[in-house]
Amino acid sequence: MFVLVRHADALAKKTWPGPDTDRPLSPLGHQQSVHLVEALADVALSGLFSSPTVRCRQTLEPLAVARGLPIVDDPRLARDAPVGALLSALGRCDDGALWCTHGEVFDQLAAAATNHGAARFLPTAKTAKGGLWIVHGDRGPRYVGPNPLD
Repeated sequence: MFVLVRHADALAKKTWPGPDTDRPLSPLGHQQSVHLVEALADVALSGLFSSPTVRCRQTLEPLAVARGLPIVDDPRLARDAPVGALLSALGRCDDGALWCTHGEVFDQLAAAATNHGAARFLPTAKTAKGGLWIVHGDRGPRYVGPNPLD
């Protein structure tokens, strides 16, 4: 089992004056990040892996504090990273790791899952900001979080 999280709602790109990698969560995003603690209360987690962006790290901060786990930056989760390395890592992952990334990466994972017949192992539906998937290799993914149409 592993968990895939789309980062929570961030400040709008057009209103953020700095580099996109430094764009933080919005007030709604902070609420969504706190929701992760409750949504994953009954899920055993072994590690927290994040895209090296402020918004992804902030999404995991309340969970990291609640679980006493460090957040590890993983460049495979970056918005512009080739999805193949992440797919390979997820294919070997069944230890309760949580991976936080971007909507664009979710889209690439969904396309790869559809194209390679892995749809029962990876999510192929839309994922809302702050949404998460609990992925069991034997049962497939289960969506938890905001309505994917939000």
